[in-house]
Amino acid sequence: MNRIIILLSCLFLSFSSFSQDNLLSFLDDENEEFLTFATFKSTKIINLQSVEQTKKDELNFVISHRFGSLNSGIENLYGLDYGSIRMSFDYGVTDDITVGLARSSSYKVIDASVKGRLITQGKNKFPFTIAMYSAVFYDTLSSLLATEDILKNDFSFTHQLMIARKINSNLSLQLSPALTCYNFLLPYPWIQLVNEKMFTLGFGGRYKVNKSVSINSEWIPIFMTNSNVIHPFKNKDFINSFSLGCDIETGGHVFQLFLTNSETMFERGFLNETSERWKDGGIHFGFNISRPFTFN
Repeated sequence: MNRIIILLSCLFLSFSSFSQDNLLSFLDDENEEFLTFATFKSTKIINLQSVEQTKKDELNFVISHRFGSLNSGIENLYGLDYGSIRMSFDYGVTDDITVGLARSSSYKVIDASVKGRLITQGKNKFPFTIAMYSAVFYDTLSSLLATEDILKNDFSFTHQLMIARKINSNLSLQLSPALTCYNFLLPYPWIQLVNEKMFTLGFGGRYKVNKSVSINSEWIPIFMTNSNVIHPFKNKDFINSFSLGCDIETGGHVFQLFLTNSETMFERGFLNETSERWKDGGIHFGFNISRPFTFN
């Protein structure tokens, strides 16, 4: 846990050094009225992080749940008898910097993260909102299965760049390239061995149906492992994550209901370790519920 705190502090300091006050000091504030807000309803599209931030001095508590796969049969009520959960706490240090801590029951992973918004669409007529996200994962289950008891081998890292544009009042799109770095090869027999470095390119979108409801979707193809390029449609070694769902806003809560072939809810897992296919019925019903708490 001490190592997670140290790594989170390093990530936070790196984001602070590249905050808007430094990176974007060349931009004036004369066009604040043209800034784009609410590109997405939540800080997540479905699995992917969105460019939305937790507000300053606000704690966003998110409970995520994934049931078992639909192909598990009627005896398991098509997956409803099983489930995994993730609880995360995200705190807004400023309106543009968020730090987070989470625990996932799948693979018993603890992760710490920092998320920073670099620029907002409309600032000095800039066409996109750009944010960055970095997370460190402590894999407690791998230490039980690995042949060597070396603490550093239980850590992995993911870094994402998020580029989003609100096309109009109803449609928003986001591009999310990501790099995941492993200190180990996964010891889980049910997952293909994962290389030291994996690159993914996430595509996400939202279409607002009315004031309270929107339809969301995302696709995350793996396109490179180390230096090996992978064709997104002819990939036989890895399975790409695909999700489809909706957001429902009710007062202070945002409910996200969806179908996905990714059971894991932390970034490293759904980006690179998805093990089930839609065509085989490896589909999980899931939901995210977020509730912000203000401390000012």
